[in-house]
Amino acid sequence: SSGINAEWPLRPGEDIRYYFKSDATEENGIPTVNFDLGAEKRVVPNAPLVGYDEDFSTIGMRSFDLVMRNMNRTGWGSRNQNILVKLTHVLHMSEMWDSVARSYKMIARLLDPQSDICACVTDVENNDVLNYLHFLAFKLRYPGITSGNETITARYLSKEGRAKRSMDEEYDYDYDFCWGDNSNIDYLRTPRPDFRKLDFDLGDLEILEDVAKVMTDGDEGTAAVLLDSADHWAWWRDMVKGLNMGEAGYYDIAVFMFCSLN
Repeated sequence: SSGINAEWPLRPGEDIRYYFKSDATEENGIPTVNFDLGAEKRVVPNAPLVGYDEDFSTIGMRSFDLVMRNMNRTGWGSRNQNILVKLTHVLHMSEMWDSVARSYKMIARLLDPQSDICACVTDVENNDVLNYLHFLAFKLRYPGITSGNETITARYLSKEGRAKRSMDEEYDYDYDFCWGDNSNIDYLRTPRPDFRKLDFDLGDLEILEDVAKVMTDGDEGTAAVLLDSADHWAWWRDMVKGLNMGEAGYYDIAVFMFCSLN
């Protein structure tokens, strides 16, 4: 499940229709982190329709417009994130979905949606897919909460921090935050969280301290380089190129998409 869900924490239902199944309903079965990071519900059961402007003919411009229309909304999609990072993310995701869509077409010819494989990958209550989405939701809502750095986590766990739900400081964090390619963290050697110790049915503030302890992975919620110049883009460009999941990774996501949508 870690390979399946790591790259789609926030995806509009329109993308599901564009890349995978044009007649997918709003009950598409693709669980997604809630775009509203201040909402009580961290994860929603279906990728929501977010209102793409269909006057734009390309998916890239529709995604660009969505980010720009919401750039002044606090806690929508990410916390305190540089607008250039948000745009980089949606355009990178478009590239990734192109690769997944190619695998999807092949899988649609070979895989029976009633197969045991589909039964397994869509059992999100028991295969850790939902757990990982809650994990990602906490990272988006509280950048650095899993860092193990008490200076960072104390800001969220203090009375004032709990009341504010997130910090006001600008974060420009690397969005590859699920055991990905981070030079400061050896994710292959970092133990995966023991989700059995957490009850995600509880509200944020009820389990925030437990999340800080149980989900510790060293991720401080910030990128090594602020994306604010052409020189700094060179670092980001290399980082984004390094996020290539390979054919096996795209295939795994495509299997989940096909089984869930069919």
